[in-house]
Amino acid sequence: MIALDRVSLSYSGTKAAAVREVSLDIPKGAFFVLIGESGSGKTTTLHLINRLLEPDEGRVLIEDVDAATLDPVELRRGMGLIFQAIGLFPHLTVAQNIAITPKLLGWPAAKIAARVDELLALVRLPADQFRDRYPAALSGGQKQRVGLARALAAQPNVMLMDEPFGALDPVTRDDLSAEYRDIHDALGLTTVLVTHDMTEAFLLA
Repeated sequence: MIALDRVSLSYSGTKAAAVREVSLDIPKGAFFVLIGESGSGKTTTLHLINRLLEPDEGRVLIEDVDAATLDPVELRRGMGLIFQAIGLFPHLTVAQNIAITPKLLGWPAAKIAARVDELLALVRLPADQFRDRYPAALSGGQKQRVGLARALAAQPNVMLMDEPFGALDPVTRDDLSAEYRDIHDALGLTTVLVTHDMTEAFLLA
């Protein structure tokens, strides 16, 4: 599904490589964790997969196709991305935040509305209570659930997750991470999770 073939990248102005000759083979349906201390290249590796960064050397393959030959915008629209800061748009409602990518893809309004309600049910936020709220009215855990719903909105096969649960309290983090594992299994996703938490890595992957 996803393969990195001797991928290296150095940031401008630095002597040491951020990643050096990294090779990975992530099969379809895997829950794959990149674990390591801060500065070890985890997030850089994640961003190489969806071409937010381009390697200096080596290749990234998506379903045996060199990612460098794919349109980066289309590539990213086919992958969900969740990160710790969440990045909900504060001036948009929950429903509008979730609908961003389907709207860009030109889905009809009725299909978008149905998808929003379906995803809110999936992440256990009742649509009648949450679809018209704004992010400022949500708790940290609720915001992260909306971020997850948004990442799933266009029905991606791949989910890239950059320490998505790290800012949550321990109880909320454990509950939400376990729920995501169930979603991963139910939808047959391929997930790449970045974390520095060894317990989270063992429990999820």
